[in-house]
Amino acid sequence: MHNLLRCRRGSAAFATVVALVPLIGVVALGAEAGSWYVTKQHAQNAADAAAMAGGWRLKCSIIAQTDVSSPCTDTNSVDYRAKQFAAQNAFCNAGDTSYPGSKCASLPTGTSQLVTVDTGTDQVRATVSQQQPAYLAKVLGLSTVNIPATAVAKVQILTKPCILALTGSISFQGSPTLSSSTCGVASNSTAPNAFDFRGNGGINVTAPSFTAGGCSQTGGSQCNNVTTQAGNVPNPLRGLDSAMSSLTTSNFSGPCVSIDAKGKSTPTLKAYSTTETSTTGPCYNTVPPNGALSGTYFFNGPITIGGGASITGTATLVLFGNATLTINGNPTIQLTAQTNPQVPPALSSVSNLMKGLLIYDSEPWSSNGVKITGSSNSYFNGTVYVPNAPVTYQGNSSASTPNPGCYQVIAYSVTFSGNTKLDESGCPALGSGQPQVQYVRLVQ
Repeated sequence: MHNLLRCRRGSAAFATVVALVPLIGVVALGAEAGSWYVTKQHAQNAADAAAMAGGWRLKCSIIAQTDVSSPCTDTNSVDYRAKQFAAQNAFCNAGDTSYPGSKCASLPTGTSQLVTVDTGTDQVRATVSQQQPAYLAKVLGLSTVNIPATAVAKVQILTKPCILALTGSISFQGSPTLSSSTCGVASNSTAPNAFDFRGNGGINVTAPSFTAGGCSQTGGSQCNNVTTQAGNVPNPLRGLDSAMSSLTTSNFSGPCVSIDAKGKSTPTLKAYSTTETSTTGPCYNTVPPNGALSGTYFFNGPITIGGGASITGTATLVLFGNATLTINGNPTIQLTAQTNPQVPPALSSVSNLMKGLLIYDSEPWSSNGVKITGSSNSYFNGTVYVPNAPVTYQGNSSASTPNPGCYQVIAYSVTFSGNTKLDESGCPALGSGQPQVQYVRLVQ
């Protein structure tokens, strides 16, 4: 008996068992806390998705308010879109199970979720939370635990692009220079080469650049400054397209053509006026190769301005039917768009959109579009809108005069192979519709 009492065998095992009791409790409590962490991550994902979805819906409304030609087609509210995406991430208010794609399931007894959405003028705050019973944490005095997550998405306007490619790419060939201090360049193309730099490192672009697609280059590091995978930029002039597409020569009382010395009938610069007379008709004011323009001019055939021509004035040039415009050689062209252009009745419903419009070309993609080669003395002060065909700029083109100017191009696609200076600061004074690059990002 004496030896038995003095025996130490099993004492370590006994101590280990005693120590394991609190250790197991701590491990179990850690496991419960770990489950809270996992729930917290899921809640944050749901909050982020809800805030971003609500932000994109808010962006739609903001664009519709500032651009009447870009109505918001989403009929659901910001609150709906935010809660829909929260539901797609398995967080719903009680009874909210009808959202498309919802992953909300029946919750365990004592567990509840809450989703709230607050909308400001330019941001959306989404808060999701899950309240559930505490188990081992009851030893710490907790009967329930609330796990919340919050995210804030903000709609931001990055810039107003001077150049917007509606469908195709923006290409840079050779070693052009594109500079701007007031506006950017944007492409709605989703192609991998939505911004396409072809040439060597001599290409220099200092304008902010955004594209819904990708960027490609054959040399240099130009793509480093292009923001890819950006959202679509709404076309502020798309309301013109339907009215312009229905325009025919029957909208005028006489043909806008002239007879040259060889008896050939060719399109000629003639202006439309609402104050027609018995001798002039609605097409009047034939302008020689060198002269000042004043009014709204309509063409339905090929137009070429080249050589040493000098054309100045305040005008709107509308190309319809089979019309094309090519500018080559070294002409001096100094044109400013009209702030209140006169238009025929067929265009009266869209006359407001024609404010600040300098060139409109409705020709389809199969045509040569608008090709412009200018000198350093030339400028186009207004919006060049060519929605269905490419615009190509060669040589030197700038809007440095007048200052401030409105050098704005909205086209199917745009190619630069010469030096171009951009400026949109004068567009508001002309009444020009301006595209806006807006995006949504999480700020909290």
